[in-house]
Amino acid sequence: MTVTIDTHAAIRDLQEAGADPKLAEAIVATVSRADTELATKSDLSALEGRLTTAGYRLALGVVIANSAIVFGLLKLAMPA
Repeated sequence: MTVTIDTHAAIRDLQEAGADPKLAEAIVATVSRADTELATKSDLSALEGRLTTAGYRLALGVVIANSAIVFGLLKLAMPA
C-alpha cells in the first residue's frame, strides 16, 4: 500500500507552524521514506501463518526427540 504525500505542502505547513526550513525538510523526507517500509495487514497475516507453522513443526520435533530418548533409556534399563 502506497500513500501519496504532497511533500511541498507538508514542508510549507511545518514551516508555517514554526519549524525551521531544514527541520521541515528532514521531517518530510523521513516520513516519505518510512511509508515505503510499512508492513500491511496482509504481510503480518502471512508472517503469522509462517511462524505458526514453524512453531508446530518445532513442537512436533521436540515430542519425537523426547519420545526417542525415553524409549532408548527404557531399552537400556530393561534386561534383555
